[in-house]
Amino acid sequence: MALARSYVPALALLLFSAVSVAQKQPAQQPAGGTAGSAVPPATAAAPASASPSASGSPSATSDAPAAPKVSATGYGYSDTAQPKAGRVAPAGRRHVVHPSGPVATLPGFEMLADGGSRLFVQLSQNVPVEEKRAAGTVTYVLKGAHVVKHNNQNALVTVHFNTPVSRARLVPRGRDLLFVVELRANAQPAWKIEAAKDNSAILAIDFPKGNFLPNAPQAPPPPDSQGDDGENQTVPEKKG
Repeated sequence: MALARSYVPALALLLFSAVSVAQKQPAQQPAGGTAGSAVPPATAAAPASASPSASGSPSATSDAPAAPKVSATGYGYSDTAQPKAGRVAPAGRRHVVHPSGPVATLPGFEMLADGGSRLFVQLSQNVPVEEKRAAGTVTYVLKGAHVVKHNNQNALVTVHFNTPVSRARLVPRGRDLLFVVELRANAQPAWKIEAAKDNSAILAIDFPKGNFLPNAPQAPPPPDSQGDDGENQTVPEKKG
């Protein structure tokens, strides 16, 4: 009886130590889990991939939007990018290919020293020329020629000069180039092709002199010795 009483304190001490150790160790969750157990959100692992349901639609976790991908070099432009379907490039950006051959480099006008006037067209090389006359116009067909600069197609307005030409301009027509001359008076021009040393050429069209300005001042009549009544007037002699 005395021996049993000696073991009671020792047994109580061992039970107290076992309870203390059990309280310090965290409870381990079974692999399968129980119906009433709750998993802390911090320890819950997200599924690696969303598995489709029986109906073929992805699970709720697959509806989350994917993170946008940003290029490491930022934004850039490429000349090899193709335009989107249905969009047409602006007309000003289209590449225009000019045909090879003679080029009209400069149309011009000048007054001549004898009172006449001249139209001319500078060409990169000699070309055949054909003259076509009609009422109020004279057209010169420059065979195989073309213009490169659009400004060379602007009209030459000569209404303020004493010339039968009112205006002239270069007009592309098919594979040829027309030099259309509009006249404000009946005139008979003479044209010729002048060759230069660098194999270039100049089409020169000469017009005769005349009075072609609409409001040209008229020359005053010469003075005469007749009065208003048509009778001759004499200057009285001075007496000394």
